[in-house]
Amino acid sequence: MQRLKRVFYIILLISGISGIFNTLVLLFYAGMNLGILLPGLAGIVLIAYACLKLSVYKDKAIIKSRIMRNLIKAGLIAFAVSFVLIEGLIIYNNRSQDDVRTDYLIILGAGLNGETVSLTLKQRLDKGIEYLNRYPDTKVIVSGGQGYGEDISEAEAMKRYLVNRGINPERVIMEDKSTSTMENFRFSKKLISDMENQDIDKIMIVTNDFHMLRSKMLARRNGFEPYGITCGTPISVRFNSYLREYFALIKSFLLDR
Repeated sequence: MQRLKRVFYIILLISGISGIFNTLVLLFYAGMNLGILLPGLAGIVLIAYACLKLSVYKDKAIIKSRIMRNLIKAGLIAFAVSFVLIEGLIIYNNRSQDDVRTDYLIILGAGLNGETVSLTLKQRLDKGIEYLNRYPDTKVIVSGGQGYGEDISEAEAMKRYLVNRGINPERVIMEDKSTSTMENFRFSKKLISDMENQDIDKIMIVTNDFHMLRSKMLARRNGFEPYGITCGTPISVRFNSYLREYFALIKSFLLDR
């Protein structure tokens, strides 16, 4: 029994180190935001708890308060249960609905290398092109501002990519101010309202599989009726993306209003 407990605490320790590593990598490449910081903060808590349990001497608890020990255990159980449930919801909601026709397609930005679209963003754009070719009357909003390490806005880079692959530039509308998923939809909503002089609620979203649940949630908060086309996530960043999305979804649910 003691050996199993020790293995469990070592797993917690490794998980905590992974969370901190995840945050450090994303801070270097993507800058700072709450969704990036949360895995690192959770990692610190897991490491601290695991180290305390692994350093117990002769079965004597380092944390003397029984209430505090129970609170920590309850917190870890709540974290584990919520993680499984939320990741399950993320996976369940990543199915494509590309057979639904809408007047507007919104492609969400996903980072540039200078002026070149990232692999993740290229996948989104290619999916968008398939949909636009299927429905030639649909307009597309390319949504994304200019972030750290980017020489132009994501919207500008996306428009260039689409036009260079045969999409009529008159169909492409740039939203180049947003810095978050919430702003993607808030600013896109205003663009559509200004152009149409009426509310257009039904939209198609293109984003990655791990990001679709949160995207639809935030789209609804901005008055849209969202449908989605999902892209696969590269294996090299899949673990990182799904881990970070757990914290980002909680943050958006509580704070993005």
